[in-house]
Amino acid sequence: MISIEQARKAILNKIKPLPSEKLFLDQSLGRYLAQDVYSERNIPPWDNSAMDGFAVHTEDLAAGEGRLGIAYEIPAGALPQGPFEKGTAVKIMTGAPVPPGADAVVKREDTDEREGEVIVRKTPAPGENIRASGEDLRAGELVLQAGIRLAPAQLGLLASIRQVMVPCSQRPVVAIIATGDEVADFDEELTENKISSSNSYTLKALVEEAGAIPLYLGVARDTREDLADKFSRASRADLILTSGGVSMGDYDIVREVMTEGGNVMEFWKVNIKPGRPLAFGTISGIPAIGLPGNPLSTMTSFYQFARPAILKFLGARELLLPRLKAGLSCPVKGSTDRPHYMSGILTRDGEGFSVSPAGPQGSGILSTLSRANCYMIIPPEGKPLEKGRLVECEIFNPAW
Repeated sequence: MISIEQARKAILNKIKPLPSEKLFLDQSLGRYLAQDVYSERNIPPWDNSAMDGFAVHTEDLAAGEGRLGIAYEIPAGALPQGPFEKGTAVKIMTGAPVPPGADAVVKREDTDEREGEVIVRKTPAPGENIRASGEDLRAGELVLQAGIRLAPAQLGLLASIRQVMVPCSQRPVVAIIATGDEVADFDEELTENKISSSNSYTLKALVEEAGAIPLYLGVARDTREDLADKFSRASRADLILTSGGVSMGDYDIVREVMTEGGNVMEFWKVNIKPGRPLAFGTISGIPAIGLPGNPLSTMTSFYQFARPAILKFLGARELLLPRLKAGLSCPVKGSTDRPHYMSGILTRDGEGFSVSPAGPQGSGILSTLSRANCYMIIPPEGKPLEKGRLVECEIFNPAW
């Protein structure tokens, strides 16, 4: 049995980032940037007004000239008509280029306008209400680094520098195979000896949420022939995920198939709770992760091992779930031999955070995880953890 870190390292060593492809900007939301992006221009391209108001020479106002003639007007989208004389002002709209010689803009609400003149009631400081050229970005400046996930703000930034085509990492195809004679898909009758194939749909959603393309191949029955057939249909995938069939039962044959022919099994069993019976190897050269079949174990193992593999395919900068420390809101039973990834509910508590178990922690109880937003990582100290003890938490619910 190997540690979580050793298992994750062994898996990631077999994963190579996929090549890039160019997408139209409006198709790149949620994708991972494949190359660094630099600006070819200043943003904004010229000094412009941050307010509706009047562009002025502040020295006029410093000299006591509170009443200024209006030289001309610059609507948004128009260009200045040129310099303006001392003792005058230029009426200007938000975003319009500042006229030559102006060193501040007076907000409209700090003025009174009447019959071609403006009376300034509050004198601005030099530079006030002017957005300088290059204030946001300078020509040649690094805009976004490769490996970030593109969110709306990043798309807006790319639009501002006229990046019409965006280099994004290709999405990996992840084959998903459920296993077991007891598992029934939606097209099968749910008889007394069957359970619904919940893992199939959990994994499809998890794969898609991570940024990959799920290739669901259905349920493999507990025969070598059926499992081998499913593996052959996974030949175009970049990663294979199975659920179930990796434990110690007489019909748990995924591990056996992973050692036959040209297949290779790198390891089996990880020092984690839940999810110890996890297998990893290659099927016809394709990395394959044999996840345990109990629903809570399946999801926990996915977050710890399959999700980082998918993110490495995508060239992501961050492969692991974000962590923070939170105080236990109640005593928690300790773990004896393995780090216990308990499903938890993380909440804000004043300036810090508190966390509590989301419910029963049995490896087959999916409803607990559906209420949770994090994992509480309970160290294997062999004794209960008291209320208030700080524990590491991994956040898996992006809405939190």
